[in-house]
Amino acid sequence: MGPMQTKTPGGCTYVVTLIDDYSHHVTVYFMKAKSDLLSKFKIYKAAVENATDKKIKRPRSDIVGKYTGRLFKGYINRSGMKHEKTVQITPQQNGLAECMNRGLMEMARCILYHDSIEMKWWAEAIVYRTKLQLKNLKVFAALGYVHIPDEKRRKLDANAFKCRFMGYEDDVKRYCVQNVETGKVQIVRTVKFVETTSPGQLVTHQEEEDILGTSTAPTFNG
Repeated sequence: MGPMQTKTPGGCTYVVTLIDDYSHHVTVYFMKAKSDLLSKFKIYKAAVENATDKKIKRPRSDIVGKYTGRLFKGYINRSGMKHEKTVQITPQQNGLAECMNRGLMEMARCILYHDSIEMKWWAEAIVYRTKLQLKNLKVFAALGYVHIPDEKRRKLDANAFKCRFMGYEDDVKRYCVQNVETGKVQIVRTVKFVETTSPGQLVTHQEEEDILGTSTAPTFNG
């Protein structure tokens, strides 16, 4: 899919979705250019085959675009796979992928508008579209308060700054948040989230006190 009208902070404007036809498991990659498709497919193929101990045998795509380019076709042939191609303007031949792509974009669009989030965060909205209810997983764009360590503030400074949840840091038990006031994206650990409220909604002073507590050194969950 793409190009999107707005680049992500990482400079991506394209999306490729790879779906297992049996399990319907979806993997999403974001790309700066269409030419990145082959490298993303190689990453996907290696990860899936390592996880399942099974080979990808019959990839299916539309008949146009980078899927039918010389480099992609050469890789498919060398790997011994059979490339199934759908006819142009017949999305029903690859209905699962078409429905998934449409659903992802519609959900992301709704999240961005509902929570008053800048369009450049469309990739995060696609990835974290579902409001998961597990212990360490958070609702995308949820309002939060990040604890500021004693050594990084003076005695009368605020002990937390307001943020919104943007995702997770790979391989580290940390959250990726955006400072609501500065717009800066940071990786943090000690943060309290209010998952019933987004930055697009008002939070009263009393609600902030209830969240942070009246003590000068509130307890945060890591």
